[in-house]
Amino acid sequence: MSFFGNRDFLIEVRKGNVAGHSLMHKFGRNDAVPNGSWAVVSQLNGSAPFLTGATAVRVKAGGNAADDAAGAGGRALTVLGIDTALAEISEAIITAGAAASSPTTAAFWRIYRTTLTAVGTYGVNNTGDIVIENAAGGTDIIAMAAGEGRSQHASYSTATGKTGYLLSANVTVDSGKKVNIRLFTRDNFNDVAVPFAPKCLRRYWDGISGTFAYVPRSPGIVLPALSDVWVEAYGDGAVSEVSANFEILLVDD
Repeated sequence: MSFFGNRDFLIEVRKGNVAGHSLMHKFGRNDAVPNGSWAVVSQLNGSAPFLTGATAVRVKAGGNAADDAAGAGGRALTVLGIDTALAEISEAIITAGAAASSPTTAAFWRIYRTTLTAVGTYGVNNTGDIVIENAAGGTDIIAMAAGEGRSQHASYSTATGKTGYLLSANVTVDSGKKVNIRLFTRDNFNDVAVPFAPKCLRRYWDGISGTFAYVPRSPGIVLPALSDVWVEAYGDGAVSEVSANFEILLVDD
């Protein structure tokens, strides 16, 4: 099949015209990748906690007062992830200003996206950072930076009944700086008894500066159901800003 044939097929998948197929585009950013150590490309202080059990979640206390159910900023958001049945699920959360929100009804094994869904002023989004944590507090899971309305988190997990095929990955590095990039996967993320499934290095790119694209002729990385995939960066001589995104074709098993 030609390149254009492949593109047309993916467009039809995006339109929902190919039964049993869907696309997931994940993107992340870390504006302070440390010099000399590894950090996940996310806005959660360079981390992506991988939970070892399902938990209800909430908006963490300490946010902006305007991000409230009746405020001028973000009033509601949706979290997307994987529930106790290991299926993809989303749930709405109503913000509570500087206080913690009420917890979700569902318990999540993974959360890989948050999206603001309602605001109190036309043309704005969340006034302050919004951090999602476990319902009991103490474990930050994912963050949405002020003024962005969506998380930037270069991590994803496949739900039960789905197999993922990595179509592409792209990285952009702060001008004039270099970073090392590595992409990891882990199978059976819900296996939390010894012996655990290890994380597995799948790609390593040295000395990236500017923009780099990984677009294999065919998907070289397959993500079975219940797999994690994420991108990490390493400042090679300076603190750096790094953005990463990847696209996955999901096929029903």
